[in-house]
Amino acid sequence: MNNSDILELRKRLKKTDSSVTRITGCYVTGENKKIQTYIDTDFADLEEAEQFKYIDLFKKGLSGVLGKNLLNLSFSREKEEESMQSLLALRASELKDKAILDAFYQKVIDTYYYVGNYLILLMYDVYDVMTKTSDKMSLDESEEVYTYCLCCICPVNLSKPGLSYHAEENVIANRNRDWVVEMPDTAFLYPAFNDRSCDVNEVLYYVKSTDAMHDEFVEGVLGCETTIPSTVEKEIFNQIVEDVINEVPEYDTFEVVRSIQSELNDMVENHMAYEPTTLDCEGVKDLLHRSGVKEEHLPIVEEKFAKSAGQDGKLNIDSLCEKKNFEVKSDNLQIKLKPEATDVVEIRIIDGRKCIVIPMNSDIEVNGIVKRIVKELEGDDIIE
Repeated sequence: MNNSDILELRKRLKKTDSSVTRITGCYVTGENKKIQTYIDTDFADLEEAEQFKYIDLFKKGLSGVLGKNLLNLSFSREKEEESMQSLLALRASELKDKAILDAFYQKVIDTYYYVGNYLILLMYDVYDVMTKTSDKMSLDESEEVYTYCLCCICPVNLSKPGLSYHAEENVIANRNRDWVVEMPDTAFLYPAFNDRSCDVNEVLYYVKSTDAMHDEFVEGVLGCETTIPSTVEKEIFNQIVEDVINEVPEYDTFEVVRSIQSELNDMVENHMAYEPTTLDCEGVKDLLHRSGVKEEHLPIVEEKFAKSAGQDGKLNIDSLCEKKNFEVKSDNLQIKLKPEATDVVEIRIIDGRKCIVIPMNSDIEVNGIVKRIVKELEGDDIIE
């Protein structure tokens, strides 16, 4: 799913005139993960205030940054048929079959790792997808009927201690603490809504933090292949490059990194449909070799890649490109350049010291103050 597809579904989760038809769930408590109570109702039967709170929870499950904590997952080959049939049965039941729901709850309880109480929450919705013209204007005709389930797993914690006003006694005293349902830590949408159409082969997965991806849930409940968030992919790649450069002091960090980014940008711009969009270990070795890493040092790359990404790991090329800024930092310096402007920067030895030299061919602005360059600097005038 892309951002447009996700936004289209989020817009359906309105606090007024909501299209949600049914919600179900169960509250799981204690170390033994006992089901304390159930939710099983048509959404329209809830009080308005309750509807608003549930909508907030579901919208959070469709929020975040695509590629970071919102991930498109595919079923693993080993579990594809079993997992797909299980999720399709959940959707086909419209959340009305107790046996199917109980089996799903138990599977989550047996698999999901969380220290504390939590709420498993499900919603069912029917979306009559309208056709759109090229200018994005909706037409009054149906393209298909998209039915889907959205599941959120929400921590339930005691409210914070504090003071409050007790009207009956007319006093300020300790606030009564109660158990509060918090925003979801994990959520998934099935089937996916790719290109404004149902895709039973994919799941949209949400996590609150990439530090807790809940791989056990992805593999055990969804039956999907775990994937590395784009931010983590970039961290892995940067660490590999850093380790290689630090183990071989002769390399110029600036030149190697600039060359790597130039190569990556060329790969993205000149990518053909039949070419892979990921780099395995051999691909990373080839990239670094073209960027100035000598062949005798490539075994270091192989060792670091296996340690960070695994023997069969793959990194998305698009995640490794620096699209915003090319950044140079030291203890008292930070320079940000547009990726396409890195060639103007030079490393020179001046008076025995290594310096970063950036030609100034236009006016310069310092803290909002513009200094106009009225003549070209020549020769040794470049260094004062």
